[in-house]
Amino acid sequence: MADKMIDYILEQPEALKRVMEGRKEDAKEFVELLKKNGSSRIYLIGSGSSLNAAKAAAPLMEDLLHIEVTPIASSRCGDVLKEKSFLLFISQGGNSTNTVAAIKSLAECPHIALTGAETCAVNQIAAHVLIRCGEEKAGPKTKGYLCTMFLLYALALEAAYAMERITQEQYEERVVEMENAIERMPGNIQTAQKWMERNAQEMSQIEKCVIIGKRVGQAAAEESALKLQETMLIPASGYEYEEFLHGPNMAIDEKMAGLYLLPEEQDPDYERFAGLVRYHRMKSPFVYTVGGGKAFDTERDLPIGVDDSERIKLFAWCLPSQLMGSKLPAMTGKEGKGHIIFKELDAMLNIKAKGKA
Repeated sequence: MADKMIDYILEQPEALKRVMEGRKEDAKEFVELLKKNGSSRIYLIGSGSSLNAAKAAAPLMEDLLHIEVTPIASSRCGDVLKEKSFLLFISQGGNSTNTVAAIKSLAECPHIALTGAETCAVNQIAAHVLIRCGEEKAGPKTKGYLCTMFLLYALALEAAYAMERITQEQYEERVVEMENAIERMPGNIQTAQKWMERNAQEMSQIEKCVIIGKRVGQAAAEESALKLQETMLIPASGYEYEEFLHGPNMAIDEKMAGLYLLPEEQDPDYERFAGLVRYHRMKSPFVYTVGGGKAFDTERDLPIGVDDSERIKLFAWCLPSQLMGSKLPAMTGKEGKGHIIFKELDAMLNIKAKGKA
């Protein structure tokens, strides 16, 4: 079986189809527990890409369920407010020791786990739903991240419909929107690959990077930064657009690369967002955009997700950093070095449960 990042990136459309097709079955226990316990808050608990997927899904879930959804790191489980709360533990590999510890410490609360592997440490101690992403041996997760976010959204959609928080028409509109996004993804991947090829040589010189998004785009920016850190082994940070303007923007210089996840052109902040891109391009040659729009049509601009709603743009926003992480390390002599660093740290710090698949 192929086990390189690019193989898993190309598998994402089929993996998402599996999540979509299995959503009703996968949502049954979640819906029953949510109804039974009358929960007024949901905690999404995980680490790394699992937590980033939770951050991306949380506002979409709130919009559907009309209850507060709070993403929180497994290491902060002591901050969970237990009364009237429902817990969703997320671990794509299923062996994160801090997530296992969080489940044990909060076992008395209504909960369920989402895992990407049937045989793992988490599934031994918690009822679970399989993420259906399939095996992913590469350390930096791609299809695992996207399928986790998509499953969380699908669970909330099924629960909202079952609990009459949305109408049948609203439910069907969301389903069609999700199906269309999956159908467009192969074309988006192909377009993004061409963009990557055009810019790869230049991108291989990047030493540091900021990724900027707005609203849900902030979560996509954080995941994008993680991908570049894990693969290119460079300092990378994801920011919400307005927060970037309050301090972090001072770090812009000729070596600071930027990846901007553009909002829709009708967004009230679009012109200011575009102005920030233009300013950054005055200072550095390593500035790229995702989303397009009439103001951005250079070789460094990636026109995907243009016609999608913000909640569906996540399928496009994740691709640039995934492809950068799959190609650039081999060009910079860093391929495989992240795995070596992780193995060394894991041996010292017990990041993953041992003896598990």
